[in-house]
Amino acid sequence: MLLHLALLAAFGVWIPRAKGIDFFEPEVLGAYACLGLIFAGPAVAQSSAEGFAPPFVLAIARIITGVLYGEAIVAALLATGIATIYVLLRGHYIPTPDWPALASCAVFGLCGAAMAASLAAWLAAQFSRTAATAALRVLFFSLLILFYYRGHWLTDVSWKGAAICFALTAIFLVLLRRACR
Repeated sequence: MLLHLALLAAFGVWIPRAKGIDFFEPEVLGAYACLGLIFAGPAVAQSSAEGFAPPFVLAIARIITGVLYGEAIVAALLATGIATIYVLLRGHYIPTPDWPALASCAVFGLCGAAMAASLAAWLAAQFSRTAATAALRVLFFSLLILFYYRGHWLTDVSWKGAAICFALTAIFLVLLRRACR
């Protein structure tokens, strides 16, 4: 709980306060909308038992729970960040966020969270929880580098990224089904 409050204070108050009105840039809000995959995958990996593959239905329940957990954190961070800007700049003109860009990035983030969660579930069932955690670290580091160098493309590629993540989720679910037999 303390970690969640620290995340909310850092990403919901401190960063928006430091960025000011620039917090409403589509790339910034889009990045926030995609943070769910950082929470969903590890939640699924940590909930997986070491040493045996769970029944497929239980693995699906863990994936859904992990995605909902990640997206709930994203919703709280976005709502707090946007509210922080409106509170800090009350009395001044505040342009509204680019809602269509934010929505497309939110779909991308949801599909990314489902992809990370299904990857973690499959790796934990097929290999181990340690392998799932290691693969997620590589994925997160790769995405961090990609965002650092190409973050301005986020809103332009969000629909394609969502489609790719959706397809990868389907592949990981098929692999998970086979691993749970």
